[in-house]
Amino acid sequence: MDNEAENKILRYEYEKLLFERDRVKKEADNYLRLYIHEFGELITELFHKKISCIEKKKMISYCQAAVNYGKLINIEEMNRYIESEMSDYQQQLNDMMENNKTCKDLDTISQNECLKIKRLYRKIAKKIHPDLNPVTENNPVLSELWVNVMNAYHRNDLEALERLEVQINSVLRETGVSADETDIPDIQDKIQALENEIETILSTDPYQYKFILDDEGLVKEKKEELSKEIEIYSNYENQLKDILKSLIERGAKFTWEN
Repeated sequence: MDNEAENKILRYEYEKLLFERDRVKKEADNYLRLYIHEFGELITELFHKKISCIEKKKMISYCQAAVNYGKLINIEEMNRYIESEMSDYQQQLNDMMENNKTCKDLDTISQNECLKIKRLYRKIAKKIHPDLNPVTENNPVLSELWVNVMNAYHRNDLEALERLEVQINSVLRETGVSADETDIPDIQDKIQALENEIETILSTDPYQYKFILDDEGLVKEKKEELSKEIEIYSNYENQLKDILKSLIERGAKFTWEN
């Protein structure tokens, strides 16, 4: 087999693995959305209980330190301190709530439309995938178009992909460089790296969520597990409330800024 024929075979294998990698990454993203759709509210409630416990523990520590030193507790200063300490947790909670909202109404598409999206994505990727055509990385317009292609592909937005294909063809006519004309250095190493990446995606979360989502018994078991954990943290939260109340009754004195 001559070098040209071997290079064509390697390039075909490389392209095939690139598309397979992108496919399983998209599937993993979809399993994550389905997982959040199924369990997101319980997971968010559990996280809310956890950070409520963290907040109360910080308040107890703050008040205990004041009692130990015989100081008055300025309620506004304490609130500012607690708010600052909890800001990152609160942001995480807000992000989780936003993700829940996004995943609440999942759009479904027909098998025919799914096939069209897959074919159009591959058609575009053969032209401007950065791993196949180095012109993309060096061209700001193509780079932005590729990001938009990936976003549309993951959103299953066929209309957006069709519009992007028209724009991409126009830009490529100006550059005059085809992906088929470019060499891919270290292609065998890149093939191995893609094989490893695909295996990692398939064997880890969120792709592994599919095995829970496909089993009604496991879905029920997961919900029961989350509900039980919420109950445990609710009880712990009440215990912390009692400790804080007891601490105040034993000597913590509060004052407010005028």
